[in-house]
Amino acid sequence: MSYIGRQPTVGNYTKIDTLTFDGSTVSFTLQTGGENISPVNENNCLISISGVVQEPSSAYTVAGSTITFTEAPSASDTFFGVVFGDALNIGTPSDGTVTTAKLSSSWYHKNNQSLTSISFSASENALLAGPVTVSGTITIPSGGTLVIV
Repeated sequence: MSYIGRQPTVGNYTKIDTLTFDGSTVSFTLQTGGENISPVNENNCLISISGVVQEPSSAYTVAGSTITFTEAPSASDTFFGVVFGDALNIGTPSDGTVTTAKLSSSWYHKNNQSLTSISFSASENALLAGPVTVSGTITIPSGGTLVIV
């Protein structure tokens, strides 16, 4: 496909599997390739029923992997839908824009430290940056991660 300007580098546009309507059901599971997908919200979706684009929040809502229409589409209606972007694909943050406050609560950060020992649980990750001196024991349980840069 041709682009004017730079080709987009992030954003996973996903075609939603066909939904089959029965005239009475209003809630359906959104899937791609048989796997459930969870758009950020209905504004991340383009939904068309029998060629008519539906208005987000007014004609349908999305919660998790479930789309709920305000009225049941008729059994003869056809479906086409696309999810714009991937909630997990944010691209690469700019240099200096991610702080420890933005990281998981199971993550801690030390910079330019002298430590007697380091110990953390299996569900935690740690980063040591800059000049770091450890005069005691470093304990890294299975499942934990320690990165020293």
